[in-house]
Amino acid sequence: MNPQLPPLNPLRVFESVARHLSFTEAARELHITQGAVSHQIKALEAWLGFALLDRAGRRLSLTRGGESYAASLTQAFGQITSATRELVTTGAKQVLTIRGHTTLFVRWLIPLVPAFQAAHPDINVRLSSAVEGVDFTRENADMGIVYGDGPWEGLRNDLLFSDALTPVLAPELARRLPSPCTTEALLALPLLHSNRRPQHWPDWIRLAGAHRGVAAGDMYYEDLSIIYQCATEGLGVALGQLRYLEKDLAQGRLVAPHPLVLRRPRGYHLVCPAARADEPKIACFRAWLTARARDAGAAC
Repeated sequence: MNPQLPPLNPLRVFESVARHLSFTEAARELHITQGAVSHQIKALEAWLGFALLDRAGRRLSLTRGGESYAASLTQAFGQITSATRELVTTGAKQVLTIRGHTTLFVRWLIPLVPAFQAAHPDINVRLSSAVEGVDFTRENADMGIVYGDGPWEGLRNDLLFSDALTPVLAPELARRLPSPCTTEALLALPLLHSNRRPQHWPDWIRLAGAHRGVAAGDMYYEDLSIIYQCATEGLGVALGQLRYLEKDLAQGRLVAPHPLVLRRPRGYHLVCPAARADEPKIACFRAWLTARARDAGAAC
């Protein structure tokens, strides 16, 4: 046993007492007697060498150290509970954790996952959303999907799809445009900008051979999902990633009236540590997803 690790039973009892600030409630939760609760608290305080609880009459409170310690224990026991629940749920399955952007998950990856799970029931895919790229040295992730040009040192990367960006907007707002749509008329409408992709609109405008400064009606957002929802509600024109918007365009929630599509090699890559690229669960998902991405690209 680790000599720095306190006895576990007293830790569990103290965490319960700290949450309830009551020996009685802790005893009820743990199905032991109040005397046993008191004994375990005294044992833990003796092991630590200082008090964790202030006992003023019948009122119970935590010392400053006890309060901080209890918060850490609650978090630790919560992680144990989650890990146990996952183990019981997955059983003999392998868990494959993928880190990536919420918008990419919701609009592109999640619709594909059921087919993978059906083909590979022994691998349980878990998605972990992130704003920034994945850091395999600090995060518990097997794979990630990142946006950029690549390659990245120490990582195996497979391009899933490249940028294909075109203006999209709600049908109601599109009625204000001439037919066929002109660049001048389109750029007279409010534009929805991504703070995380600030060059997208300038790159498209440059490709269109146009010039446009910041307009009073333009709006700026951090999250692409918010931008697409704002476009759907008629608040402005988004520069849409076509792979994300296939269903919206097919069902008429959004329209793409301008023929110009900004295409470039930059895009979304499936990445994993190079040293782990051939692990069975990782290699299996890599082969499956890259094949699906190629099939979807050929259909576009």
